[in-house]
Amino acid sequence: MMEYYINTIKDYLFHQANLHQLNPWLFGAFYLLSKILFLSFLGWAIKNLRQKTSVLLPLLLAALGYSIPYLYLIIAGKNIPFWIYLVISLIYLFSAWSIRAKLKSARLQSETNDTADAIITKTDN
Repeated sequence: MMEYYINTIKDYLFHQANLHQLNPWLFGAFYLLSKILFLSFLGWAIKNLRQKTSVLLPLLLAALGYSIPYLYLIIAGKNIPFWIYLVISLIYLFSAWSIRAKLKSARLQSETNDTADAIITKTDN
């Protein structure tokens, strides 16, 4: 029974890929690669934030890495419905909000650690 559903979903996705002239395997590979790049560059940004250095480059690279499959869809896809562009826009908005929350949390954690280190240093003297 489960095999039926898996085949139905696979057939639907491959049909949509052919309809819009996209390679589903390439899109899947871009999607997996984008998650790895996004998490790596976001980790680099958090490390820089804790070290109080610039986070601009890692964030730009994280955004670019995150965008790879959607850029492929937009550039190579044909006859893409408007609602797909809306979904991509919502994904970007949610991602921006999520990154902002993670960086804010990392900044607060860094400031808390700095305050604790300052208190420990004062009591040691």
